[in-house]
This record gives sequence, C-alpha cells and structure tokens, in this order.
Amino acid sequence: MEVLAVEISSSYPFSGIVGQSDAKLALILLAIDPGMGGVLLTGQKGTGKSTLVRAMPQILPAVKVNHCSYHCLPDGALMCPDCKANPGNSFELKPELVNVPLGADQDSLLGAVKMDSLLREGKIEFEPGLLAAANNQVLYIDEVNLLPDNIADNILDCAASGVNSVEKDNISVTHPAKFILLGTMNPEEGRLRPQILDRFALSVSIETIDEPDKRIEIVQRVLAYGESPIDFNRVFSKQNESLRNSISLARTKLSSVDLPLGMLGTVAAAMAGMGLDGQRADIVTLRAARALAAFDNKSSVTFECLKKVAPMCVSHRTREGGLKSAPDKNEILKALQTGYSNYGKGKDAGKIWNWRESLESKN
Repeated sequence: MEVLAVEISSSYPFSGIVGQSDAKLALILLAIDPGMGGVLLTGQKGTGKSTLVRAMPQILPAVKVNHCSYHCLPDGALMCPDCKANPGNSFELKPELVNVPLGADQDSLLGAVKMDSLLREGKIEFEPGLLAAANNQVLYIDEVNLLPDNIADNILDCAASGVNSVEKDNISVTHPAKFILLGTMNPEEGRLRPQILDRFALSVSIETIDEPDKRIEIVQRVLAYGESPIDFNRVFSKQNESLRNSISLARTKLSSVDLPLGMLGTVAAAMAGMGLDGQRADIVTLRAARALAAFDNKSSVTFECLKKVAPMCVSHRTREGGLKSAPDKNEILKALQTGYSNYGKGKDAGKIWNWRESLESKN
C-alpha cells in the first residue's frame, strides 16, 4: 500500500474524478484492449481532459519487460536488437505517461543518430526516440489538433502496426512500439484532419458539468487534493486497485468472449445504414463491445454492450469523404436498433462466430 501511495501521489486519482462516466469507460476499454487504436477526448478548457489522461496509468496493471531502452516484452514476437542478442532479466514495470510535445520533430519521435558518439568517436549509433520510450507505456498527445500532420501520421501508423522502423543516415533499426494512445484537444483551437480523427478508435466529448451538487463535490475534492495529495490519494487507492485488478482480469477473459453472429450482423447493418466511410467503425465497435463484456464478466457480446460503446466508436467518423457530418448519438442508436431488428433476432443470430469455421466455409 505504501508503494501505491508513492506511485500515485504526483497526479489526481482516477477514481476520485467526479462524473465523466463515458470518458472513464473509454479509457478503461482501451486499457483492456490497447490494440483498438487510441482514445481522443475533446472539450473546452477546464473540463478535466488532462486530469483524466494523467490519472489513467494508475489503473493499468504492471507489465513484465526486459531491461532495455525499449521495454521489450520477454516473450514478444518482436524485440529490439539488444534483446535479440541478450534478453537478460525481466522486471515488473508500472506503465507511465510519455508526453509528445508540440515542438516534437521526427528525429525526437522516431529516433536518430547519436551526435555525441558520431562527433567524438566517429561511431554511428542509434538514439531511441519517444516511440521507443512509449513501448508498453501510455503515449499522450495534448492539443493533438495542433500537432504537425506528419508527426501525427507517424504516431498513428505506429499505433496501428506496433512497430517503428527507422532507415536513414546509414541506420536501419526496427523495434516494438506498442503503446496506449491518448489524445486531447479543444475544438475551439482548431479542427483535426478527418483522416487523423478517423484513426482514433474511441472519441468522447467532455462537457462542463452543470449540476450544482457535482460542481460542489469537484471543488471540495480539488481543494482537499491541493492541501494533501498523498492523503487524498490514499482515500481512493483501494478503488484504483480494485479497478486495476478488474482490468487485469478482463484482459485474460477478452479472447474467450463470444461474438454472436446476430451482433456482428447488427453492427455491419447499422454502419452501412449510416453510410460511414470505411470499416474501422465496424471493427472498433465490436472490439469495444467485447472489452466491455469482459469487464462486466459476461460470456458474450450483447446488444446492450453495443448500445453502450457505439456512440464513442462512431460519433467522430466521416461520411461521404468528410462532406457529410458525423452521426449523433440518436442516429447511431436508431441505426443499431434497425440493424438488430433485421439481424439480431434471426434463427442463426445466436450462433457464435468462429473465424476458422468462417474461413473454411468460404474455401
């Protein structure tokens, strides 16, 4: 318990944040299935976006990694050059936040030649960048809408592939770059390019809390935290620990959660009916629903799971190449209901999707 207090004393406790249930759920689902692609939190200044992001590492289970600059997994399919040569001993790493500054360039992000070694010894050595530091960590982009497009593209490419490859200046290095991606932005400061926006798996708009009782609670907690951060964190440490254990358990259950064909057809029909560009929305909605089912200790994805996650998976998606505005929550839920009526109640709706059987039946 003492170690926990030290780890969380520098940031506001995740469980102590008042309201913002949708944003919290999005972060929890991403923690369960980081491969979905990242969470974007949008909202005006002072709505708690950064507070939520900085608190997220508190609820992440520790990860066993190697002693190297890249935090390689001991049993990972891809390892850095050092771990390939000498894996060494592993240790438990508590995930931390790696910030991407607005002034970041490609060298600081991807990695570059060590100039001191080159100038002093004439040796060409690779200096890992932010993507290396973020492997098996949390990568945070504040004001992502103000980040140069090429930097944002590089980050999102690595988030999708889990790999960073650098080939320049007589250097050829490939290393793992799997991270939990979080972005925040204030829409008043500029829009995000649709191609980049679409790459975020989940998006939640954070609104200012209007209820007086909740505002009172927020003020009281912020003042209490300011007076004694360690004592304040200690109050919520058990809730954080419980949430962390639930996320860890959900990760182990994720692959065993069944996906009924009726739910798959419901999502496909709903996304087609809304005219969404591409199929990222279909895939992300099903993955998020599966993560939610695992978190709620359900054996299979249900229609209730779909309704809960679909708005955060779809409300930022482009239509007609960006010429048509994204669907709102009511349109999304209506499309889901229509899809469920057509596909969720048929005779084969309860049959469980099996990828082996699905592929073999088509070959």
